[in-house]
Amino acid sequence: MPSVQEFKKNISKIQEDTAIQMSGTAFRIVDQYQDMIYRTAFTLVGNPEDAEDILQEVFFKYFRLNPAFESESHEKAWLLRVTINEGKNLLKSFWKRQRTDFDFEKMIQPESEANSHDSDVLQAVMSLPEKYRIAVYLYYYEEYSIKEIAGLTGQSETAIAQHLSRGRHKLRKKLEGSLHGSA
Repeated sequence: MPSVQEFKKNISKIQEDTAIQMSGTAFRIVDQYQDMIYRTAFTLVGNPEDAEDILQEVFFKYFRLNPAFESESHEKAWLLRVTINEGKNLLKSFWKRQRTDFDFEKMIQPESEANSHDSDVLQAVMSLPEKYRIAVYLYYYEEYSIKEIAGLTGQSETAIAQHLSRGRHKLRKKLEGSLHGSA
C-alpha cells in the first residue's frame, strides 16, 4: 500500500497543477481515511494495485470537489460511497473483464500460526460473491450498522440483512470445510 508520504507528494503535485490551496486538513483526511478506503477498495476488487488506484481516485475526487460535510460521519460515509462506486465502475469496466484475476493464495501468506486463522477468514470473505462480501466487510470490519450500509449501498435494510445472513452462512460452510479438510 502506498505510504502517506507518497500521497502527500501526489497531493502536492495536484496542488501545483490545479492551483488548489491545501491545508493541514487535507493531510488529516489522508492520514485518517487511507487505510479504511484501501481496505474497502481491496474488499471490492480483490487486487492490491486496483485498490491503490481506487484509493488515489477517491482522494483526487475529494480534493477536486472539496465537498462540505455536516459532520465527520458524513465525510466518512461520502468517502466510502465514492470508494464503492469506483470499485463497481472498475469491476464492470471492459479492461477489468479482459484481465486475469489475481491469485489470492499468493497474496495472503500467514506470517505465523496465530495469523493463519485470520488469513483463512479473510480469504473466505474475499471469495464471497460481491453483494455478500461488501455487506460482511462493512458490517464486521468497518463496524457499520445495517441501516448505514443500506444508505451507503443504496439497498434496503432488508436486503442488507439478507446479504449478511447468507454471507455468514457461506462463510461458516467455507471455514468449517477448511477446518475439516486440514484436520
